[in-house]
Amino acid sequence: MTGRKRVAGQRRGLRWLLLVSAMVMAPALGGQSVDRLVTNFDLIVFHTEFGPTPEPRVRKWTSPVRVYIDSRAGDARTQRELTATHMLLLQKLTTLDIGYTQNLAEANIVIVFERQNRLIQTVNQYLAEPIRDEKALHGSLCFGVYAANGDFQITKAVIGIPSDAAPSFGKLPACIIEELTQVMGLPNDSDQVYPSIFNDHSSDDFLTEQDETLIRLLYDPRLVPGMDRTTALDKVRAILSAKQE
Repeated sequence: MTGRKRVAGQRRGLRWLLLVSAMVMAPALGGQSVDRLVTNFDLIVFHTEFGPTPEPRVRKWTSPVRVYIDSRAGDARTQRELTATHMLLLQKLTTLDIGYTQNLAEANIVIVFERQNRLIQTVNQYLAEPIRDEKALHGSLCFGVYAANGDFQITKAVIGIPSDAAPSFGKLPACIIEELTQVMGLPNDSDQVYPSIFNDHSSDDFLTEQDETLIRLLYDPRLVPGMDRTTALDKVRAILSAKQE
């Protein structure tokens, strides 16, 4: 499970967010050293902020991703536009086929926009194992849950975003961006990773250059689902070192 606990921060316009999708896919180290990026990749990919740490294996999508939006409250048009913009960026960073579907049966990611007091109840309609205790979310404003099969391929995800509370804190874009990114297989938040949207105390509400590097690394074809942590980190170091040459 993933979650965003920060509620303080600047409001930023949709115009800036739209510009993010046009960023060039040039190799970059996000302003960090190879050692630091390997450590940060480890923190974000192989750890989780909720519950016990799962078996440290690479988990990622390999199939086309189809997103279904269940908008129960709030401005559905804005919700869809913000989601579409980030889907486009994620498609570039991961090389996955990512798109919308209006057919729930075809969806493998469901994003629920609902009033905060009904959010968990609505999200539970999509979960095989419902969230029974709100304390499990550790005060998160928005959250995501994903599942992988026996081959460690992520096959489905559900995201919950409070359509009243998130905009009131200026966090609607941040919630969409972070949760949709984290269900790609980067589940953890850490104060040690900076600058990053995965840092609850960072002012970043959009993917940083480092965040984009971490996503590209996870979806590098040399990292395959099920790869153990030690092997994966060795691969990450080799990929980053080659970029520096």
